[in-house]
Amino acid sequence: MSEITNHEVTISYTDEGAGRPVVLLHGHTLDRRIWLPIVPTLLKAGLRVIRPDLRGHGQSSRPDFGYHPFHHAADTVALLDAIHIEHAAVIGFSFGGGVAMELALTHATRVDSLGLVATVMPDRPFEPAFMENLREVARCIRADGVAAAMAGPWAASPLFAHSFTKDGIREAVAAIVAGFPGAEFLATQRDRVERDWKLPDRLAEISAPTRVMVGEMEMPGFKAYAEEAAGGIPGARIEIIQNCGHLLPLEAPEAVAAMIIGLFDGR
Repeated sequence: MSEITNHEVTISYTDEGAGRPVVLLHGHTLDRRIWLPIVPTLLKAGLRVIRPDLRGHGQSSRPDFGYHPFHHAADTVALLDAIHIEHAAVIGFSFGGGVAMELALTHATRVDSLGLVATVMPDRPFEPAFMENLREVARCIRADGVAAAMAGPWAASPLFAHSFTKDGIREAVAAIVAGFPGAEFLATQRDRVERDWKLPDRLAEISAPTRVMVGEMEMPGFKAYAEEAAGGIPGARIEIIQNCGHLLPLEAPEAVAAMIIGLFDGR
């Protein structure tokens, strides 16, 4: 494990391998461990795999504010600078997909190719049922702590409903979420950046070769985000992974790894 600092925020990361670089950005409330099932395949393919913990997650700093994709993208650029990487493939899962799109739009020369796995769409609202579940999770964290939230409303989230039917998935997520700080969870639900443009309106400006993956059993809203990304980014292609929900790095690691390797091979 290594660390860099960006404007007093410490970003913890893992850097493995010595080939062409790929940066893997995890989802909200998770950390770099979500990518562990695909790392051996990427290393075997000769890639250099960089996995940061986003600010507020894992072993990284937990500031009171600064959780918009804009802030995470700036942290990622600082990390690339610190480890002397001019440009890399960038893969984002869920919230990390929003960060990856922000990075590809605002720091285009740093992103060779873009992979969006069960991505969110920044500046788009979530489905009402999902938002109500998030509010219930926040209430449970405030009253009883993260472990109770994971056993209750978090486990009942419509986002995870299909994924948690599969052996070992719930336990793997619980192990990661167990260390997630509740106060920062609440901060990330209200932190925003005011600017005069919205990312979905500028998807056509993303020039990096892009692949989009979404599970067949994903929430309708997240399917819509994937379709919007694939339709709005020039040349993007979408792949639907059968019998999978939201947690594709855990449910379909072989497919996710193949997509990433394909970006390097031009497939």
